[in-house]
Amino acid sequence: MKLITPFTILNQKFNEMDLIRDAMNNRKLATERLHDDYRKMYKHQFA
Repeated sequence: MKLITPFTILNQKFNEMDLIRDAMNNRKLATERLHDDYRKMYKHQFA
């Protein structure tokens, strides 16, 4: 049985927050990459 202390609960919450923050950063990077791809496509299309 794992010992559950307020510290382990806090630690788990911090880990979840880190995961969420990482996911949000990665999603932002993915959307930026998508916008860059669109810009490149439109540049080629209208050039």
